[in-house]
Amino acid sequence: MDFNDIKKCIEEHGIDTVELGFADIYGVLRGKRLPARHFLKHIELGTALAKAPFAWDVQCGVYDDTKIANFNNGYPDMVAKPILSTFRKIPWREGSAFALCDLYDDHGEPIDVAPREVLKKVLKRAEGLGFRPLVGSELEFYLLNNNKQPLFQGIQCYSLLKGAELEYVIKEMRTGLEEFGIELEAFHIEYGPAQIEVIPEYTDALKMADNTVLIKNAVKEIARKHGLYATFMAKPWAEESGNGYHVHQSLWDRELKVNYFNTDEKITQNYLAGLVQQARDFMVFASPSINSYKRFKDDSFAPTKVTWGDDNRTVSTRSLLGNGNSSRFEHRTGSADANPYLIIAASIAAGLYGIENELIPPPITRESAYLTEAQLLPRNLRQALSYLEGNEVAKEYFGEDFVKLFLTLEKHEVELFDDAVTDWERDRYLEMI
Repeated sequence: MDFNDIKKCIEEHGIDTVELGFADIYGVLRGKRLPARHFLKHIELGTALAKAPFAWDVQCGVYDDTKIANFNNGYPDMVAKPILSTFRKIPWREGSAFALCDLYDDHGEPIDVAPREVLKKVLKRAEGLGFRPLVGSELEFYLLNNNKQPLFQGIQCYSLLKGAELEYVIKEMRTGLEEFGIELEAFHIEYGPAQIEVIPEYTDALKMADNTVLIKNAVKEIARKHGLYATFMAKPWAEESGNGYHVHQSLWDRELKVNYFNTDEKITQNYLAGLVQQARDFMVFASPSINSYKRFKDDSFAPTKVTWGDDNRTVSTRSLLGNGNSSRFEHRTGSADANPYLIIAASIAAGLYGIENELIPPPITRESAYLTEAQLLPRNLRQALSYLEGNEVAKEYFGEDFVKLFLTLEKHEVELFDDAVTDWERDRYLEMI
């Protein structure tokens, strides 16, 4: 879309409000709503807002040890400029439209710690090597009533009958996202009570990250329209299945004529080796919260060890080769609370690292990975952060400033949890001790 296309869309559809949005470090969609008139008037200049979204936590708690924005530098402005190609009408909200933004400092330079910029940095490296990554997201969420309990009880994975009970809201999500310009492969019932999986169609890595951020926000908003809640929290209940985020990926030539995972065994094996080698150290990008690590238990369909296997759902990297142009890898260490830009960037960076260093993958796991003696994945956020902190590959591929910022915010998350007094502690100790 160009300016004239956008102006025509606004006029024809009676658009009175335009949302400008971007993902913060945690993948939460932040931004502003502008009157359509003002948006058109300042479409090239963009709109100013504080850099604080890259210096706060998921609840907007701020800290004074973040370089990009702090009390010492006064939390200065950045400029959000709409990406015109992402402008679209919001089908489920009358009179509104949306555009994603890129973010710039007062010198016109991109905000390099913004998650979208981190992924673009990795993709630029891939392009320099002659590759074009394609990616698919598989994302799970729970649909809850107004009391924040699942809409039905019991496990009925893939049930069309239970799915039909939820069609009054799922249909609006499905059709709304399609009208919003996000092509979908499926919605289906998953392995928990009123747990849903949404699968957007396979596409370019940056577009997939954009789409996944927008899907999460749209699903939550449409649920609230119906008096419901949708949660992508990784493990809402200890006794139920967690919400995962699996990243499917393949490497193509720039013209999308050749899937190297179908034609080049060396590239394929090197990429796989990179995914496996970095699975432990990069896991915090895929599972970034305290709660994420409650998902990873033996015999849970979530991996606990660094392994790979052919069409094996117990491993950390599932190989789906030998499928022609559908040949790909599925990296399974992600939780639904991950920032899509970062989990996708981490997968691609790991694979590229394997190619650039001609790594060889370990032996295949043919049995249940839970029974192997393979290296353990991190069991909690503190451990995951310690692995990332000692990893030089992340600094090279994502930028040292970003890694430092990410570690700073995540360490504060651990500190907050350490200070919290939980219901479990009260239930266990209050009366008897």
